[in-house]
Formats: sequence, C-alpha cells, structure tokens
Amino acid sequence: LEHIECNAACDYAPVIMVNWEFFDNQTPESARALVDSLRGEQPPTGSRSGIPPCTFRETARILAGYPDQRPGATDGVAGPASLAGLRAAEQHSTDGGAR
Repeated sequence: LEHIECNAACDYAPVIMVNWEFFDNQTPESARALVDSLRGEQPPTGSRSGIPPCTFRETARILAGYPDQRPGATDGVAGPASLAGLRAAEQHSTDGGAR
C-alpha cells in the first residue's frame, strides 16, 4: 500500500489503484468494501473497465509493453468526466472547435 499525491485521475478523485485498475470516487466506506472484496473469493471490478484487476503476472506483461489480453480490457478510452473540459471548450469555441 502506497500513498501518492497524484495518480493523474483528478476528475475521478479520490481513486484507489489495484494492479493498474482504477477504483474511482472512493469514500472510506467504499475503500473498506474494496479491501474486503479483494480478500474474498469474488474479485471486485474496476470502475472504469468493469473487469477485475490484473494478476501480478498480467500487470508485469502490460508494463513490459504486451497488450492487455483480459476479456473486456480496453485501450484506455477516456470517460465522461475526463472529456468534460474538452466538450465545454468545443461548445464555447470561436473557431468551430478546431484543435
């Protein structure tokens, strides 16, 4: 267990990451439930991916550059909270939303 100041997830903070899987919008109660679930037989599902966290071996392979081959894994598509600023900028743009 490690406390870090920034996990590049401000739009979903506070977050807990388990083997590179995000669990967003945590409260003390949801964090306790997450730990209980990790200790149990039924693993929790990540709040962004909807799939259980990687095993240690899967995490090592992904960090080495191999694709995430877990069923249901995505390639890191941004969620609605991450895209809110982009949508607001496009709505208020004077140049037609050109980037």
